[in-house]
Amino acid sequence: MIFAEMDVASAEGALLAHSVKAGGISFRKGRRLSAADVAALSAAGQTTVTAVRLEPADVPEDEAAQAIAGMVGGAHLSPAAPFTGRANLLADTP
Repeated sequence: MIFAEMDVASAEGALLAHSVKAGGISFRKGRRLSAADVAALSAAGQTTVTAVRLEPADVPEDEAAQAIAGMVGGAHLSPAAPFTGRANLLADTP
């Protein structure tokens, strides 16, 4: 995993490590930046973002959260859909 502050111009395809707000634009953590996103951020004056580039052996955070929730859950617990690297466990019964 390559976790770094990078120039917006070279951030296409990277996943945001933190939410970004600039010039009326708001992108949430975990968003994979498209060419349009990079253009919009550049137009809004954003010059850098903190982002992640996954390497071939890396597991995306939501996929990892779902796997862990499935392993630690048990009788009467159901994992919720993963988001931003977490999957809540919900009780099926009181």
